[in-house]
Amino acid sequence: MTGPVGGSTSRRTFISLLGAGAAVTAGGATLAGCSDGKGKASTGGQAETVDKLAGLLPKYIGYDSVKPDLPGENGASPAFTKYPAELKRAVPDTAVKSGKEVSAMTPLWSPPPPGLGHNSYFDVNNERIGAPVRFNILSGNDYGDKLGPLLAAGNVPELLCVPGWNISGLTRFAQAVDKLFEDLTPFLAGDKAAAYPMLANLPTKAWAYGVWNSQLKAVPFPSDGFPWALFYRKDIFDQVGAAAPKTADELLALGKQLTDAKANRWAFGGISDEVIRMFGAPADWRKDSTGKLVNKIETPEFEEAVAFVRKVFQAGYVHPEVVGNSGADQNPLFEGGKIVVRQNGLGGWQEALQRQAQINPTFNPQPIMPFAHDGGTPITWGGDPAGIFTFVKKGLGEERVKELLGVLNYTAAPFGTEEYQLYNYGAEGKHYTRQPSGAPKLTPLGQKEVSQTYIFLGGRPTAITQSEYPGYVESMSAWQNAAAKVREKSLFEGIRVEQPAKMAALAQPFDDKLQDIFRGRRPVSELKVAVKEWQTNGGNEGRDFYAKVLSDNGR
Repeated sequence: MTGPVGGSTSRRTFISLLGAGAAVTAGGATLAGCSDGKGKASTGGQAETVDKLAGLLPKYIGYDSVKPDLPGENGASPAFTKYPAELKRAVPDTAVKSGKEVSAMTPLWSPPPPGLGHNSYFDVNNERIGAPVRFNILSGNDYGDKLGPLLAAGNVPELLCVPGWNISGLTRFAQAVDKLFEDLTPFLAGDKAAAYPMLANLPTKAWAYGVWNSQLKAVPFPSDGFPWALFYRKDIFDQVGAAAPKTADELLALGKQLTDAKANRWAFGGISDEVIRMFGAPADWRKDSTGKLVNKIETPEFEEAVAFVRKVFQAGYVHPEVVGNSGADQNPLFEGGKIVVRQNGLGGWQEALQRQAQINPTFNPQPIMPFAHDGGTPITWGGDPAGIFTFVKKGLGEERVKELLGVLNYTAAPFGTEEYQLYNYGAEGKHYTRQPSGAPKLTPLGQKEVSQTYIFLGGRPTAITQSEYPGYVESMSAWQNAAAKVREKSLFEGIRVEQPAKMAALAQPFDDKLQDIFRGRRPVSELKVAVKEWQTNGGNEGRDFYAKVLSDNGR
């Protein structure tokens, strides 16, 4: 997996709309029980350069398991067109010497697998770990809604996965982090990380995003830096004689060509973020000719994009379930051919291929190469170097924390290792067999039991590896290299920002209004009203905060 995924995009949508651009301290759901009045956390926003955080971060120690066949360009992920014949054992010892069961909570965007005690895929991984890991697996589509009450009650598992896009919806998250989760600085800062070689192999810039309240609080899931791609069903395009669009007009024309309500097929699912990017709006902030910071939602490009998306909805080209619910699970709609074009995180691509491999061998989703609305030079948005975080419960004692970090060390093993193969595919001969190319193919038991659970316990260096799906590695590598070449550089690159709570709290109300405008429930003229409310209720204060961050860093 190479990044965050999910059927429901509304939470990620409003984060990208308002340009959180980094970690955020707060947002929507109030964590009333998480502030003891004495914590060091702040809701006013903080910012530090990665260099200034160096004393808190692990010293990087590279681990090369296998060399890539297609090196990434301009920051794109390296790609591997084949699986190595021999795998390296990266973690020779079991992590949990006590044998005590580990509790963990993670999201999943697929049906849950059989549980502990009924799942041999869990068994083979837990044998390497040294103890059973009992997962509380929740639907990724409403994971953020469950996090708020959990954190407010303080009833957290030993290992808790928190996607970055959910953090924006959690008011007083920094206070919750301070109260509920262990400071990992004494265990991992500097040379201490050498005790966990796979964690030491994670990039430094990703670790910087695991800092809250001047403490290393989380193990990061490194990101490829691409928040979205626009995917299309190439197999359906081929059937109807359609071509991938290169302009906004061509995209709109596809709506008419592909939509056939009698055949239960609509052209589009959610596409709004990709349309906003296509029209040239920045990912978060830009400076105008006077040097003033301008937010994405204040730009004329954003206004043009909103008008375009509204036109798509009004023409009837969007699937009715998405029209009725912006958080609808689009995975089954896209995979079932009821939606032909949608935006999604890059990780969703190979997950869909895995789900459909035995059901529909002709299923062929592909990413549309980035294009500008007028056919000119496109831009792509860059994401944070880490997008998901794993926290360790506070108060467990030094030895237990070390054991839990050992579990995360196991799940951080990169491509080319025995551990990576085990937590991605299970045991050879049981959960998967090797194809003539050497790539794994899940057996019926593997299809039933293997799920993306261990991979959400921390991350590993990004890589494009799934050569079991013909053409996937080459196509993903080509898309990433093309997208990286035109990636817009953020004004805040290299600065780890915790967004002020007041500004983060504006995101959901704005997105609610925007979704109504898209769907014709509010007139398009209300966009200017919504932007003005955003400015008055905290957006202008947020602008001042971000301007000071730039000024303080000589920008």
